Amino acid sequence: MPDSTWIQSGTPQAPDKTTKTLAWIKAHRDAVLGSLVILAGAAIFGIWVALHYSGINETAWKNLFIAQQTALGGNFADAEKRLDEIEAGFGGTKAWGFAALSKGDLLFREGKFAEAAAEYEKVAAKGRKDLVPFALYNIGKAREAAGDPAAAQARYKDFLAAYPDHFMAPEAHFSLANVLEISNNQSEAKAVYEKIILLYPETGWAAKAKAKIMPEVKKEDAPAKAAPQKAAK
Repeated sequence: MPDSTWIQSGTPQAPDKTTKTLAWIKAHRDAVLGSLVILAGAAIFGIWVALHYSGINETAWKNLFIAQQTALGGNFADAEKRLDEIEAGFGGTKAWGFAALSKGDLLFREGKFAEAAAEYEKVAAKGRKDLVPFALYNIGKAREAAGDPAAAQARYKDFLAAYPDHFMAPEAHFSLANVLEISNNQSEAKAVYEKIILLYPETGWAAKAKAKIMPEVKKEDAPAKAAPQKAAK
């Protein structure tokens, strides 16, 4: 009777997984070698892509830093040009959204409110999730500054609907109330101010809201204090 490695003490046993795997590889050696070559190639390509993207990403951030420093130096035209280059050449990097926001801020500072809003709109449409709320709020501020309160209201409301718990929500509420006042919608503006007081009672925005709907008595309207009488000699 031939020996069998699968039989011990007369009790038949199934081959273990390692034995099965080695037997399968031996029987399908060509296919296995081909698969290994493909996997190795894929791994090398993945490493190349990662290193290539890392280099591109690093370049994008470096260019963004230079653009921001250029803006701080007062050379807005050159800074905007550099930011344009980041937007055009590094759209797949995280720096892209910051570049668009930065350019919007520069344009806003120059009084180019419509152009600033257009930059913010880019980020709102396809920017990183963590940058979208800032873009939405900034669009509202740009539209408000451009004299378009209806468009500003729409963006403030978009912000509050999507990010009610964001740390900028109190400010967005206050900005919304302000443009409602500008639009002569006093009752809705008052409702928003009251909401700020209710939701954020311990903040400076609540204090500002109170000042809007419960203004202090003007000094000239306050009762004059009686002049102190001179003590009798």
